[in-house]
This record gives sequence, structure tokens and C-alpha cells, in this order.
Amino acid sequence: MSTIPLIKDRFTAMSAISLKMLHSDSWEQFKIQDIASIGRGRVISSVEISQQKNPLYPVYSSQISNDGIMGYLDDFMFDGEYISWTTDGANAGTVFYRNGKFNCTNVCGLLKLKKEFDTHFVSLVLAEATKRYVSTNLANPKLMNNTMGNIQIRLPELEEQKRISVVFRKLHELLEIHNTLIIKFSQQKQYLLSQMFI
Repeated sequence: MSTIPLIKDRFTAMSAISLKMLHSDSWEQFKIQDIASIGRGRVISSVEISQQKNPLYPVYSSQISNDGIMGYLDDFMFDGEYISWTTDGANAGTVFYRNGKFNCTNVCGLLKLKKEFDTHFVSLVLAEATKRYVSTNLANPKLMNNTMGNIQIRLPELEEQKRISVVFRKLHELLEIHNTLIIKFSQQKQYLLSQMFI
């Protein structure tokens, strides 16, 4: 059995769930600049990463593979819950929820939300909204800090944000398990096929 239809069905289901649970015209509308402080990372080179003695803390970059991790540093720049987004390049506008001690490069924007908002929930809503604001008429697509600050999103009361966030966290866990199983089954299938022709 091919795993591709399963993967497509999974993304279709997630998209349908997102549309249903992350949007309501009855929710209050907010500008990002009114609910979060907006910043960026710094220039971090591969040379700097290669010179670390005890690299423990991830460096997030503009890439989206490997959860955006470019490498690790001995120290960290940020600690806590944040939302990061890719500011430049083909992946501009891609949003990630971050939690813990980490670093990020200058092509990552960062949002630190006020306490009356659930960071994980806002990251989910924002991930659905940002693609419409990316400047795609440029050779290098961009979603800069000033544009991010002017994005408007609708959010429910904090308790409702938290409840919906829990549902999506559980869904994400299930999808991770599903992905792991697909990879293992594919590897087993390849192994069995290779044994048939020995």
C-alpha cells in the first residue's frame, strides 16, 4: 500500500480542522504589534557554529527542514515561549512555535507575546495568515517586521485559546507517531523487497 495517499489525507484533514477551529468572525481582532514585541535574531555563520566547544542550544534559521535548526551554540539568546517566522527567501512567512533556550539568525523574526495570549495558539492562527502578506513580487520574497506588525488576526478569550491549543498539541503528537510509523514501514518494505532478489 502506498503511503502517499495517507500523507495527503493527513494534510487535508489538518487543513480542514485548522479552518474550523482557528477562525471565527465573532472573535476579537488584534494587530500583531499590539499583542507582541517584535524582534529578530543576529548573523550566525556556519564557521561560528563549527567552533563551539559544548553546543547545546539550537540555532534557528530561515530553513524549514529539521524544524529550522541550522546548528547549535554553547550559549543562548532567548529563553521561553516565542513565535519565530522566516523573513526572507523561498520560505518567507513560515511560522514556528518555539519554547525553551535557543538562538536565531537575522533571517528569523521573533514575537514575544503579552501574558494574556497563548503563544502556541497564536502561532497556529498566524501560520494560517502570513502567506497572504509575503512580498512575492521581489526576487527574494520577504515578510519584514513592519509588515508582520500590521497583520490582523482574530482571537478568542485566553481560556478558549488554551483549550484549542491543547487539541492541536495532541493532534501534532499523533501525527508525529503516524509519521514515524510510515517511515518504519517504508524501511521494512524496502528491506523485504531487497531480500526477494538475493
